[in-house]
Amino acid sequence: MRKYKTYISFVIQNGDKHIHDFAIADLALPKYYFYLDNTSQQVVKWAEEKQKELRSNEKLIIINYFNVSNIK
Repeated sequence: MRKYKTYISFVIQNGDKHIHDFAIADLALPKYYFYLDNTSQQVVKWAEEKQKELRSNEKLIIINYFNVSNIK
């Protein structure tokens, strides 16, 4: 399956503390398109997996995301 790169800006909250961070994720390009915005569905899946890596008292919040084409 082909991949595309997506810049994802997020915050990890832990009580009243927070950390701003970003990732450039290789998201799967679907074979068939059922939605106009397939990226949002892939970002939600990425966020669910990222949340599993965090401690139970930490919460991941997506701030922004967009596809990038000039990063190899």
